[in-house]
Amino acid sequence: MMRLVLCCLALAAFVVAGCGDDDSGSPSSDSSTTARTTAAQTSGGKEWIANPFDEPRDGPGAHPNARVEQLIVKDVVVGDGEEIEAGDTGYFEFILADWKTGKRIDRSWGKKRPFSIQVEKNVSIDGWWQGIPGMRVGGRRTLVIPPSLGFVNNPNPKVANKTTYFDIVLQGVEESRPPPPGAGEPGGGEAVPIG
Repeated sequence: MMRLVLCCLALAAFVVAGCGDDDSGSPSSDSSTTARTTAAQTSGGKEWIANPFDEPRDGPGAHPNARVEQLIVKDVVVGDGEEIEAGDTGYFEFILADWKTGKRIDRSWGKKRPFSIQVEKNVSIDGWWQGIPGMRVGGRRTLVIPPSLGFVNNPNPKVANKTTYFDIVLQGVEESRPPPPGAGEPGGGEAVPIG
């Protein structure tokens, strides 16, 4: 009887082993590819893509004698999704660092929900209002922001009057633009409510 049980177990193990994935070299079985899949996420009715990038291990490095007078914008990866414009609300992951010391100040990376803000004058800092429009969802951009475009009115000594560095991923866009001319007028269709 014990021999029969052992034979059945061996046969079951053989059948299960033979049912494995034959295509072990395919990209879909690569764990790094799977981790970078940009599946849609939702929160409160808003949708954004999962961040396809790993959190940066290093900051921008120290620039102790650097004097930054104007905004520096660099696309690391150009996204292929919807483009954000001034006035839109964006869903972001970011790393914020002090440009001169290279030390990290804040981050949203890896939290349950991305950071969201309207990219508009007097809502976001001027460096974002000027440096974010034109980004596409799925893209990654760095900004070096001079003090005059940064946290001018913020009393926090970590950011006040400092040149700051942002590493930013755009994960989603919520349009906040006014309706096109003619909308809501006779023959022009109805105005679309914003918000």
